[in-house]
Amino acid sequence: MQPHLKDRLVELRLCLEALLTDIPIRKESKYNFSNFSPDANWTTDIGEVGAVNRELEVRFGNRANGLKLIERGPEIEAVVDVFETWIEKYPGDIILEKWVDDTLEAA
Repeated sequence: MQPHLKDRLVELRLCLEALLTDIPIRKESKYNFSNFSPDANWTTDIGEVGAVNRELEVRFGNRANGLKLIERGPEIEAVVDVFETWIEKYPGDIILEKWVDDTLEAA
């Protein structure tokens, strides 16, 4: 993984851990990133990295006007692990790197 991307992931983890307390921690997380895997049908149809992107869209929602975080806590913090896993598998993928940038901006 490129050093600048590794630094951004470290920064993202710190930002997510420090989200404002007025953002709720939910018992039933919408994000559920600790249990992340791309849908098998999407993987067959659009490839693995496309399915990862699609799963991120489903969990985060529309980001046309910027990504908005609606909860804090361990489930959103686990997105960093998701990014690390898939960026290690698909280094240089600009879509995954864009997700890191957008999530960092939202945090």
